[in-house]
Amino acid sequence: MVIVDIVGRLETLGDRIREVDPLELSADLRSRPHFRVRTRSGREVVVSLPRGGTLQEDDVLTLENGVAVVVRAAPEDLLEVKPRTQREWGVAAYQLGNLHRDVRFQADVMLTPYEPSTAEVLDQSGIPYVRITRAYSGDRYGAYMGRHDHDHPHDHAHPHDHAHPQKHAHSLAPTQQQSHEHHGHGQPERA
Repeated sequence: MVIVDIVGRLETLGDRIREVDPLELSADLRSRPHFRVRTRSGREVVVSLPRGGTLQEDDVLTLENGVAVVVRAAPEDLLEVKPRTQREWGVAAYQLGNLHRDVRFQADVMLTPYEPSTAEVLDQSGIPYVRITRAYSGDRYGAYMGRHDHDHPHDHAHPHDHAHPQKHAHSLAPTQQQSHEHHGHGQPERA
């Protein structure tokens, strides 16, 4: 079966579902647009989704005769980072970002794939963590580096004195204000 679109979410389609055929996927696979896998029952699934999205826990990929193929986050080898203070949250986020580590945020912890070098940096910084095996899910934030490119014209809420070609890029001083809500910069993405 070839999946080109997500049918819906388990919580909204629940009354139409008699049986769930789980499709356990790592965070890496959930972020890929194209792959081939088998569900727990052995059903072959070819996923070919548009680029840029991430499959989420409880996404329903197909619903036929009451049987739903539902995405499940596979257990992975992770560090569960448990900052105790605001300062520790800041230091942990800085260190993980500085290492270019993928991170998922939950209410009171940060999750990141286990690597000995990451554990070493957290130890040196005095940030508490535990190594666990569990589903790698939570809020995920994209990087924003003060530079943006667009392939469509629009207005900016910050001044600059150059022509506005359709595709452009520029850096901003930290004090300049900008508004790009329609792009979702800094908005969490569930993963």
